[in-house]
Amino acid sequence: SKRSPGDFALWKKAKPGEPSWDSPWGQGRPGWHIECSAMSKSILGETFDIHGGGLDLTFPHHENEIAQSECCHGKPMVNYWMHNGLLRSDPSAGKIGGKAEREKGATEGEAASGKMSRSGGAGGLHSLIDRQGGERIRFFLLRTHYRSTILFSEPAIEEAGIGLDTFYRLFERYERITGISFYDIETAKTRKEGEIEAGSDELLTLLKKHRDAYLEKMDDDFNTGGGVSELFEIVRGVNKYIDQNKLEETKGADTSSLDQAMATIRELSAILGLFTDKPEADSSEDAGLVDALMGLVIEIRANSRKKKDFETSDLIRDRLTECGITLEDRKDGTLWRKG
Repeated sequence: SKRSPGDFALWKKAKPGEPSWDSPWGQGRPGWHIECSAMSKSILGETFDIHGGGLDLTFPHHENEIAQSECCHGKPMVNYWMHNGLLRSDPSAGKIGGKAEREKGATEGEAASGKMSRSGGAGGLHSLIDRQGGERIRFFLLRTHYRSTILFSEPAIEEAGIGLDTFYRLFERYERITGISFYDIETAKTRKEGEIEAGSDELLTLLKKHRDAYLEKMDDDFNTGGGVSELFEIVRGVNKYIDQNKLEETKGADTSSLDQAMATIRELSAILGLFTDKPEADSSEDAGLVDALMGLVIEIRANSRKKKDFETSDLIRDRLTECGITLEDRKDGTLWRKG
């Protein structure tokens, strides 16, 4: 029996239609909090390293878990607690929330607060991944500290995709220069293995500075947003290094510093689960056909420009832009990319 009416229940009295079991206290079932303590002890032991959960579970749920687990075992339950902020629908986006959210499976309370349920928000996670791609969604979430509330909208995810394109374009540049796919680069297996010796090379000095800053930010309460900002600084520095040294125009150039830079980007991004596989478009069976068709379109546009038929060349560029394809005119020809 409770010592105080304010105490939480370890055993709940049976209700019609609910699962129940016999016990010394009568027919019933475990309380919500004791279920979690029992499961974590069974699978992870009496003390384990990291316990996660939403900020909304800090009290009473996690506080009650600690009380009952530590009273039972006489040991600390968890070494580190990581309470994440909530994903909320952005009402200004006009796509989710309120009645629409309830119709998609959110509870009335969740819909009113804008909190997105696992079954509801944006028509479900699987359909969202189908529309936006898993890497873009991951990148959108990683830009914000895990304890912060995130306002969700599909335009915000699409904006994150623009940031991803910055990385994809660098990967394409690297492959053009070296013939090596970024996705085939071996990553450092340990923090020590990935260390960089800063020397006279300006790029290596930049790499060391931002790799150290990345690790420092990740050590500071898993600050992924800060880590992502350091990755952008590295990408900016690498692009500048390629341009200054004309690596795309110089055959047989020394790319050892560039190789080190790309290996560092691969190492640090892998910690966040980014860029582990080529985007689907790059690895599809139709990629060769698309490349051939785009080559033909670019050739037609180039011929139009030679004839000073700028109306046609601009029309081709504009229509491709509407299709999500960007053309990049360079001294050595025209490149195309999605986004």
